[in-house]
Amino acid sequence: MRWLLTLFLIGVPLTFLGQTYEQQAVAAVLMGEAWSEGVLGMTAVAEVIRQRAVEKSRTPLEIVSAHRGRFHAFSCLNGTTLDLLIAKFSPEPSFRLALEIVQKTCLDSNEESPGLTKAATHYTLATERPYWAEGQHPVAIIGRHAFYKLKHY
Repeated sequence: MRWLLTLFLIGVPLTFLGQTYEQQAVAAVLMGEAWSEGVLGMTAVAEVIRQRAVEKSRTPLEIVSAHRGRFHAFSCLNGTTLDLLIAKFSPEPSFRLALEIVQKTCLDSNEESPGLTKAATHYTLATERPYWAEGQHPVAIIGRHAFYKLKHY
């Protein structure tokens, strides 16, 4: 019976401290993309998610779930799933902080974004120059990431 319960718990994402699946998923993406950059880096990534959600009239969950072909819009999801990412990061003490960032930056429409990224829609490592950034200049550099405001994406 115990192994059956364990299998059930592994296969079904549980609500973490009363948070919704969307909050958990976006928090896990923040950690996957910018955990090493701390609060500032995770907040900057959250701003990009919020900006894309606003511009595309989508939810933050739809934004982090998006992919083109076999690649996800957020590289931390390449080769894994949101459920596995949540399972990986939810035991970490910083996950609660990521959840707070999601609540304040991505989901609370009354909360004003800190504006760290100047309405950026994309980011990459500052040392990289992907094809989509050709001819573009970063609107912000935060930690190891360069942020771009693209008109067409």
